[in-house]
Amino acid sequence: MRRPARILTACLLSLASVATAESPGDGTTAEQRIVGADTLWVITEPVVVYGSTTSGTTDPAASSVDAIVLGAQDLHAAADLAPVLPATRTVVNSRGESVFMVRGASERHIRLWLDGIPLNVPWDERVDAGLVPVDAIGSVRGVRGVGSVLEGPNALAGTIELRPQTMPSDGARTRLGVQFGESVLREGRLLHQRRQGAWEVLAAGSWRAQDGYVVPAGLDAPVNQGPSRQRLNSDLEQAALLLRLQHRNASGATWHFTWLSSDGEKGVPPETHLGADARFWRYPSVRRGLLGAGLRTPLGGGHAWELVVDAAADLFHQEIRSFDDASYTTPALAPGVGYETDDDRTGFARARATRYLERGSVAVQASARYARHRESLQFAGPELTYAQFIGAAAAEADLDLGGGWSTRAGGGWDLASTPESGDKPARDATGAAAAFARLERRLGEPLTLHASYARRSRFPALRELYSGALGRFVPNPGLAPEVQDLWDLGAVARRGAWELGLTGFASYLDGAIERTGLGDGTNRFQRVNLDAVRTLGVEAVATWRPSAAWEIGGHHSVIEARRLADGRYDGAVEDRPSYVSFLSVAWRSGGWQATAEGMALGPRMSADVTDAGDGLKRLPAQGTVNLRLARAVTGGMGPLSRGAVHLRVDNVFDALVESQTGLPLAGRTVVCGFEAWFEAWTSD
Repeated sequence: MRRPARILTACLLSLASVATAESPGDGTTAEQRIVGADTLWVITEPVVVYGSTTSGTTDPAASSVDAIVLGAQDLHAAADLAPVLPATRTVVNSRGESVFMVRGASERHIRLWLDGIPLNVPWDERVDAGLVPVDAIGSVRGVRGVGSVLEGPNALAGTIELRPQTMPSDGARTRLGVQFGESVLREGRLLHQRRQGAWEVLAAGSWRAQDGYVVPAGLDAPVNQGPSRQRLNSDLEQAALLLRLQHRNASGATWHFTWLSSDGEKGVPPETHLGADARFWRYPSVRRGLLGAGLRTPLGGGHAWELVVDAAADLFHQEIRSFDDASYTTPALAPGVGYETDDDRTGFARARATRYLERGSVAVQASARYARHRESLQFAGPELTYAQFIGAAAAEADLDLGGGWSTRAGGGWDLASTPESGDKPARDATGAAAAFARLERRLGEPLTLHASYARRSRFPALRELYSGALGRFVPNPGLAPEVQDLWDLGAVARRGAWELGLTGFASYLDGAIERTGLGDGTNRFQRVNLDAVRTLGVEAVATWRPSAAWEIGGHHSVIEARRLADGRYDGAVEDRPSYVSFLSVAWRSGGWQATAEGMALGPRMSADVTDAGDGLKRLPAQGTVNLRLARAVTGGMGPLSRGAVHLRVDNVFDALVESQTGLPLAGRTVVCGFEAWFEAWTSD
């Protein structure tokens, strides 16, 4: 049952009590230490925050999200990052997974990384970002489109890299965070960091649970919802632990080990338009363990060479229980009942050698990923085993041509094979060429122009080839790789308090893999290769800081995606909104911080197996408004050095936003929380 008045009262009382404490005049209670990272500016010191939308990069197709932005988003998981990443949105699909879509492209065109570890689950070539913890993340780097041939296979629409927090100097700090809200949301986080000389350790643990989320009051759900405003079967519980050890030596070499584990369970809200044909699923168990190691070391005299090596092991386990109806009571669990069990074992390795020249660099890289998947579709039933190998080799040069001109160009070869295919036909190994070229012109400090071309392929995931998804899909072992040709043309300008980036892009995807309704009365889908999909778009990113207290920023992307039909690009494509927009207005003064956010999603076509025509339904333009108020304080004597209390109201006007047909997102939601930092810095 909703109790927003009680939650608001409790949060406001907390804010009022904090306001009596002494605080600095500008609301920033720790030094912002800024370091260069891959041509991006990233703030690594976790400061008490407000809002920001700056990209911090000369490339408008790339963006960095620093500690300031992360803190102001009150993140529960990586899925909450989407609003601050231009042209990006999070879609909750009918499996209950939260996945990123960039520039309207398929979620399988995005690669998510953590500290050099690939997070995409190879079986499905995507990851549920709603179950990726971000408790220890200090910055995020996002690239829209293809930024380098070294990004590897399958990254057609972009990459999102999560970077753990690091300490700027010797010392120790501990952070305690708590959030609570509607539908009995409760969340606790504990983080500890310590740096001493060449050694640095990081440990972060979290636990969160919620009985479900609340739907908008105006939702008219024909079936699978009931009178309660709590979304049916939308509960979640998860615990996570991240450990990281890093060492830097005097020669400039750095190595690290990272461990991330999570264990959770959750419900899958059923489609409200399908009746008895909806997915009545639950995930009784979703467990994952990731172990990664990385090395970055200079080689040769004068550090003319650099070697970077990453390796990772991924253990993933998932269970899906399928029920008969929305009562979630039948059938009784017994041998032969529909119950999917997935076990994945994945190994990954990547090595890159870079030769630094007087005016640039040349790099060569090789990577390999081997994944083995065991699947059972019945409780205590037989298992089938599938496996996939994906390898890539590439070389790229990055050169300063003088006169403000620079270029980056490279090429490579990708290879995929399926050594094991269960009870399905075996497939021959397939390969594809990769290419990238970029030309940049700096016209002084205010203006930078760039143009680029990329060719990249995505190989079908094992689940796309072989899985029936508990009777919802018909397998298609004959799927061919998708091949994309992408052109980008962009500019970024900075002057005084303004920053503006503009990018136009054109993507041609040959053999696009899309799901289509079979139209045979079974309400089932199958993934097929379409002739081609063309996507044209324009992205604008802007920030204005009229004074030290105010920042206004946002992004707007206009997208037109059409598939080739009868020789013309006029066929509709699923889940491609005509625009994606975000606007943020942030203010801070005297320790107070306030932010208003607006998000809008343009009309788009969504899959609907009940449609007798093309199996698509048009969803209208939809949007939400969020408000946040926070109070930051510094501590006095004793261990408490700083803290903050925040109140957040998402979807203030309780608007209806559908992720897909029959899948409404949360209505008005009130969340309150606080953070406390305990720090001890070693004197120089």
